[in-house]
Amino acid sequence: MQPPFPAPDTVPSPAPAFGLERRLTVRLENYWRALRWSERGPFFQDFHPERNPVPWSNTFLAHLSGVPGEIRFEHVGEAIVALFKPRGTNLPHQEWLLQAIARHCGDMGGTLGHAAPTRREGSFTRHDGAEVKYRSLLLPFVDANREPRYRVGAVTYRLDLPPSVVIPLRRPRR
Repeated sequence: MQPPFPAPDTVPSPAPAFGLERRLTVRLENYWRALRWSERGPFFQDFHPERNPVPWSNTFLAHLSGVPGEIRFEHVGEAIVALFKPRGTNLPHQEWLLQAIARHCGDMGGTLGHAAPTRREGSFTRHDGAEVKYRSLLLPFVDANREPRYRVGAVTYRLDLPPSVVIPLRRPRR
């Protein structure tokens, strides 16, 4: 999927410590509130991804058409795929992503009526035994006609590997 605008020139970094990462979602929500000029939510054209404090790999962008239930993902970050894609599936993102977003971030259509952010936090155990603790934020945006048409979602997380997992160390280059 090609994003509608260039992704910020950032190198995806590992998730920050659980205490620090909350600030990223708070800063993103503060940015969203600063853009809000309509009671239905901020205008999407005012959103600039380079001002998003959450790494681009931890975000997704969805466009809701006028047809109920029709959602197109314009950007899905690599971290979102790595965290939520069901093990062993070959399904395209559209097939599994909406259900995973609803479970971990909130109902995409649910933010339409109240134009407020949806915050979630929780944890789950991955197939490899790693414990994932996450916080998510789902932000509604309106189009030029003040119709709620876009959702920007962000997920920050901490991955706790089980003690039995050994991560090989690389030797430094000479």
